[in-house]
Amino acid sequence: MKNRASLRLPNDIEFAKPLLAFFDELCSIVDFPAKERGELKEALFELFENAVVHAYGNEEGQIEVVFELFDNGIKIDVHDWGIPIDPAVIKAVPIDLQERDKGLNRVYRLVDELRFFNLGLDGKKFSILKTIPMHLRLKEDIPYYSDIGEDLDVSAKEMLRDRLVVRTYRSGDEVWIPKLIYKNYGYTYFKDTFYYPEKIAQKERSGEILSVVAEVDEKIVGHFALVRVPDSNIAEIGIAVVDPAYKGMGIMKEMFKLLLQKAKELGLDALFGEAITFHPYSQRANARFGFATTALLLGEVHQMVRLKGHKYPFRQRRGAVALEYKIFNKRHKTITLPARYEEIARKSYELCQVPYILTKRRAFDDANELTLEHNPTFAISTIVIERAGESFEEEFKRFFDRAIAKHPDMIYADINIETIGPIEDVVQTLRAYGFFYAGIVFLRRRGCDYLRLQFEASEYIEEENIVCYSDYCKELHRFILADKEDVYNNL
Repeated sequence: MKNRASLRLPNDIEFAKPLLAFFDELCSIVDFPAKERGELKEALFELFENAVVHAYGNEEGQIEVVFELFDNGIKIDVHDWGIPIDPAVIKAVPIDLQERDKGLNRVYRLVDELRFFNLGLDGKKFSILKTIPMHLRLKEDIPYYSDIGEDLDVSAKEMLRDRLVVRTYRSGDEVWIPKLIYKNYGYTYFKDTFYYPEKIAQKERSGEILSVVAEVDEKIVGHFALVRVPDSNIAEIGIAVVDPAYKGMGIMKEMFKLLLQKAKELGLDALFGEAITFHPYSQRANARFGFATTALLLGEVHQMVRLKGHKYPFRQRRGAVALEYKIFNKRHKTITLPARYEEIARKSYELCQVPYILTKRRAFDDANELTLEHNPTFAISTIVIERAGESFEEEFKRFFDRAIAKHPDMIYADINIETIGPIEDVVQTLRAYGFFYAGIVFLRRRGCDYLRLQFEASEYIEEENIVCYSDYCKELHRFILADKEDVYNNL
């Protein structure tokens, strides 16, 4: 694995010297600060000495030490195959604050995280983590640490499974959810409601959100929610966070299962998620649970959003999301699509396994029916087009000017492909304003599907550093960039 090194040493205290020398060299290579280096070094020596003295006694044995480098810290595992210990010992740390400079209490005081794993036939290990408020100088970028559950050894995950409880929200959980948001995003999470316990509790009571939480030893370590969409019978999956100390254990997967169960119990027509595209893990998780990409929304993620410890491929630019759907109610649809987008849009219906009949309505509707939605938190406006009369171009200009006046970074145009008449004329008008393809938005308002086009109202939109998991997402990315170029060349 990238940025990981290991040593296997005899259970002899004399081998602490080369172990600590290796640690010093490693810290020098990555510029780990002196103060934190000294504290982590003390903790490492304490754990190595503990394994030599208590794990094996007078028996011969080996101790494996694994160093793993992250963007802003170092994790060290000290693994032995000696005599088992009672897990209650580590759970009780700090055991006695009067003994703060001895044994595990000393280790606890020196590091940011101390954990113990009983690995059954594979022995046991202690893990310690020390973080710093800066980036380490690493040889290669750190891949984003997945929540899906592939990153931890099988024995550790099995041990966790016995202690893991995944359940729906109950009163009091709202105090812990903001802490999880902070541990993952600091104060950059743009859905700022979830920093306020009282607002979370109110939304739970009103039914606007339905949360699922994960507990380990009665400590809340994960959160995932359904967010109901107004004027529809669908919900977004979101606010998905796992305590960084528990990532890689499959917790997100277990919460996802319960969330799907609850969605079916509520009788929802569909779920959708907006998977960030600076790594593939959210998309991969969605794909495993039957979600399919239907749109690629450039600039959906505000540039203020930062995941702690993750090295972004871009800086002051808004990021993209893959819009992904899992549809439960697959009723037949009669839709109309413009010729230039017909082939790419039909693939969304096929991937979601939604049956449809394609019709070609070309006559103008009796009247225009447009509305404007604005999200100031996201800095995004959406012009919703239900019907288009003969004065559509004039009416659209009025709504476009209203949207621009709100100073958004992105403007979407949602065209109701179940009610619109002259879709070719509508799309031609939008392209003349600089709108280009985004994808299909299913069941968004009153059970209807929409063709979404997008307009960049800011120059700070990331378009190239987009990581797609599915082949269709990759195809969609290429199509969207080509469509934008074609639109701009004809302005």
